[in-house]
Amino acid sequence: MTATAASWSALFHGRHLAYTALLTLGVGVHAFGIHLVATVLPSVVADIGGTAFYAWATMLFIMASIMGTACGGLIQARLDLRRGYLMGVLVVLAGTTGCAAAPHMAVLLLARAFQGFGSGLLVALAYGMVNEFYAEALRARALSAISGIWGVAALLGPMVGGVFAASGWWRGAFWAAIPVLILLAGLAWRTLPRLAVKGVAGRGSFPAARLTLLGLGVLCVAASGHVTPVGWRLALMSSAVVLVGYAFHLDGRATTRLFPLRPLSLRTLGGTTSWIFFLFGITTSVVTVFMPLVLHVLHGVSLLSAGYINALLSLTWTALALCSASLHDRQIRQAVGLGPLLMLVGVVGLKVCVVDGPLLMLGVFVALIGAGIGLCFAHISSWTMAAAQAGEGALAASSIPTIQSLGIAFGAATAGLVANTAGLGMGITPETVASAARSVYQLGVLPSAITMVLAARLLWLHQSYRSSYLTDSEAG
Repeated sequence: MTATAASWSALFHGRHLAYTALLTLGVGVHAFGIHLVATVLPSVVADIGGTAFYAWATMLFIMASIMGTACGGLIQARLDLRRGYLMGVLVVLAGTTGCAAAPHMAVLLLARAFQGFGSGLLVALAYGMVNEFYAEALRARALSAISGIWGVAALLGPMVGGVFAASGWWRGAFWAAIPVLILLAGLAWRTLPRLAVKGVAGRGSFPAARLTLLGLGVLCVAASGHVTPVGWRLALMSSAVVLVGYAFHLDGRATTRLFPLRPLSLRTLGGTTSWIFFLFGITTSVVTVFMPLVLHVLHGVSLLSAGYINALLSLTWTALALCSASLHDRQIRQAVGLGPLLMLVGVVGLKVCVVDGPLLMLGVFVALIGAGIGLCFAHISSWTMAAAQAGEGALAASSIPTIQSLGIAFGAATAGLVANTAGLGMGITPETVASAARSVYQLGVLPSAITMVLAARLLWLHQSYRSSYLTDSEAG
């Protein structure tokens, strides 16, 4: 592919224009579903009640979205890409309409589960589209565009949600999305080919048991953050590990798989990248989950300003993803090595100064973590797709957001457990928040350090993969 063909403009030429719009808007549906709804939920419970189930609106969304991303490759193989994408949009549309018209909390919770599953499916199919429609030289840019939409959602989601909440018409936040979803469905129907994926994903029975195990595991993780006793938290976390681990075990023995073969093996490039994506999710979750509380209680920052300082991670992730998309060859390898290092420096910096350090440095270290991940995430994702076995490209692509989301869920739950053990469960005071912050950010160093080691392992595996690929090409 020529330099011109691999430029940013290639994402918006010919049929790539429609594909780029579909994959970014599909991810945008999911991203805005997180950031916008979190802002309007207080208005929702004030209107229709159900305060006791406040957290479930997010928990069920997360659980269903991970189930949706997990079966993205399977749905693409069973229905073809066009009908799979339309299915995702229609499920989100049903959930969004249910949220907008919900007369009480039970209906809203069910609708949020529909939203989560449909939007998770759209995220998985977006990664599948990158694998199917973009040459390897363009994938980093397409994946960086996906990162960009997350940055937009982090900035605009709370703002748009706040406008509807302040106006007293929280339902408008959901009604306003319906025309967008209808347009998205029409665009998908007109432009996406009926492209089915041939291979192991399309054979056998539907993996209902494995999806149920995965969903229950994620639900245990999410629920652990809403119970106070340490024993209950440990029991829920342990149950989650067993349920999710068993789901992966069963998947490896099935003919209709949700994940590629050996998705967690450190002997393979794909297995190593899976662990890196998982640790990225853990790190970002550990860093951000208590940061607004720390900034507000210990540094006197308003909750609004604290939220935007926290959003620096997403913004620098987006910025570095866009800037690094044009790298190639040796520069990409340098980015894969440097990204985890920057993330580790950022986490160590937060550990040192999160309680007593200057506010400016806290912002710098948060931004550094996002920059480190953004520098290498798209390239590691592209390597994962390129190294997939024949017939497993869609599974490898859809597994990326699934594994990352699992990391985010486990990271938040682990941070909550550590913070609660450190004293936060006794009440929010400067002393308890300081103790919890020290413990949580000390914990955050471990996954970051392991990521550094795995990045070195990945570089070695990728070099071996490239040498083998070139040898096979020359022999052919």
